[in-house]
Amino acid sequence: MSSTTLQRPRAAVVRRPRRGAAAISRRVLWHAVMIAVAVGAVAPLLYMVLTSIRPQATAFSGPIVPDRLTGVGYDFAWNELQIWRNFLNSVLITGTTLVLTIAAATLAGYAFSRIGFTGRNLLFFVVTSALFLPGVATLIPVYLELQSFGLLGSRLGLILVYTAGGVSFSLFLMRTFFDALPHELSEAARIDGASEVQIFWRVMLPLAAPGIATVAIFQMINVWNELLFASALISDPANRPIQPVANSLIGQYATNWPALTAAMTLSALPMVVAYVVFQRWFVAGLTAGAVKA
Repeated sequence: MSSTTLQRPRAAVVRRPRRGAAAISRRVLWHAVMIAVAVGAVAPLLYMVLTSIRPQATAFSGPIVPDRLTGVGYDFAWNELQIWRNFLNSVLITGTTLVLTIAAATLAGYAFSRIGFTGRNLLFFVVTSALFLPGVATLIPVYLELQSFGLLGSRLGLILVYTAGGVSFSLFLMRTFFDALPHELSEAARIDGASEVQIFWRVMLPLAAPGIATVAIFQMINVWNELLFASALISDPANRPIQPVANSLIGQYATNWPALTAAMTLSALPMVVAYVVFQRWFVAGLTAGAVKA
């Protein structure tokens, strides 16, 4: 037997491709773009906070970082303007609207997704068709409707308007989330004797937590920052949410910039905290259903 037949075949050598200069440059460029975007997003907020703690005379003439820090703007907004009442109004209006909107959207979204009934798709299209209607186009009809029911100028009327305006979009999202959940889970629970209410409450609702968090963040931001309806439907400053009162600090000839930016900082703080708290569920909700099993 020749020596060539006794030789063992050599194992194939796997060579890892080297990362070229082009790949490294693309990675560096990508990080540079992301850093620029982050700086562009944070810079206005930082400038707003710095303006709120500087004297009025140096609002535009002084350095970006003030030489002397003062809390006069916060004192004026909190005590003189009594913006704490409007802050509590915004908490009450936003919290109640969230509870009503989430309750209606989850129940209706589950019904449209998992319960078959005649005209389901047509009714869903009718309900969600409100998304194509600009909110400003409904201002006068809503004003007259609230006036006829005696709810004009009340926080309850504003809560009902916000709830009605947010249900369509929230219902659309919740139906999408319920459609992405496995049908085998509800079928297994139904075989075990669970009712439709028990399936919704014990099986489907906990799995839809990322969707609920997404709806909550979207609606919280929309309701908290809404200005048009809050200004038009409530005239009493004591019942108004925080946004119209903060906007009233903009004068025709002069503006108290430290007080204005202090009110804006107080208004933005709850949204920043809410996003940080619900960020994990928010990201999970946005990516839910992106990949099919």
